[in-house]
Amino acid sequence: MTVITWIGIALCLLNSAMFSGLTIGLFGLSRLFLEIQAEAKNVNAIKILNIRKDTNFLLSTLLWGNVSVNVLLALLTDSLMTGLWAFLFSTIGITIFGEIIPQAFFSRHALRFGASFVPIVRFYETLLYPIAKPTAFLLDLWLGKEGVRYFQEHEFEILLKKHALSGSSDISKFEALGALNFLALDDILIKEEGEKINPSSIIQLPSKAGIPTFPSFSRTPDDPFLNQIRASKKKWVIITDKDNNPLVVLDADYFLQEAIFEKEKLHYNLFCHRPLVVTTPGTKLGQVLGDLKVEAEHSEDDVVDHDIILYWNKEKRIITGADILGRLLRGIVSRVHKMPPNNPPNIR
Repeated sequence: MTVITWIGIALCLLNSAMFSGLTIGLFGLSRLFLEIQAEAKNVNAIKILNIRKDTNFLLSTLLWGNVSVNVLLALLTDSLMTGLWAFLFSTIGITIFGEIIPQAFFSRHALRFGASFVPIVRFYETLLYPIAKPTAFLLDLWLGKEGVRYFQEHEFEILLKKHALSGSSDISKFEALGALNFLALDDILIKEEGEKINPSSIIQLPSKAGIPTFPSFSRTPDDPFLNQIRASKKKWVIITDKDNNPLVVLDADYFLQEAIFEKEKLHYNLFCHRPLVVTTPGTKLGQVLGDLKVEAEHSEDDVVDHDIILYWNKEKRIITGADILGRLLRGIVSRVHKMPPNNPPNIR
């Protein structure tokens, strides 16, 4: 009889260790992590995610099982020992072998070993169903089902920085900086980005149905209209209607080159860009990026054709694709000062 009792004590300690370790192994992993791993076809994560579908039932099963075997262990110990010895044996046995060791082990190997014990957990869910399921039902009414806690933006930024600085992650510093710069786009006000528009680069022209009517001009450097376009010495010239509403943005450099040095008929659509016009001061860059357009000529064509944003208010600004790219590459590309015209380049 004594041998059977000791075997029972050993089995109780093993079950106590299993229940305690599985509480860490099955609940120590966040649901978001498990869903990410499951999307990556991790078999262990899929197993744990399936058994976590009814979280409160799983938790009730593990806790009822753990408490039951610990109580049974105390009763078996009392049948062999008395007083202080029984107390010390059950307390030390449960604490060291039933709690500390299994929890320390499962906390390091939660995914692999948690998944390997799923069939045993299914058995205990069936065995303890009469008491575990009602407990889970009450928890569902009180706390509800388990949800996924997603990262807030500032938490995601910290996560990226930690990965970039860890040295053990495959996310490089440049990848992290690029992602952080992109996350910052939705916080940037349009009115604070890009370049102020020079008033001399705004030209009013008559229009019809939103299309400007360009005047006739002689294709010589001294033509008044060509000089008006050249006056601001800016790459982009904004063409407006008579009410000062922007119609198109003209690539002045390209237009002047073709107008003066080429003899073929000019097709204005080659030089004109339809801008995305923003008039509300509180508009942020992230709100309008989705309105930029790619006129794809093939499946691999990702060149943004409509990549100019105009902020048209008391203060007027122009934001180009180059400005957005510069914002995304901030901290990645080298920042150098413009070389003075008379300073020869450094040749190595």
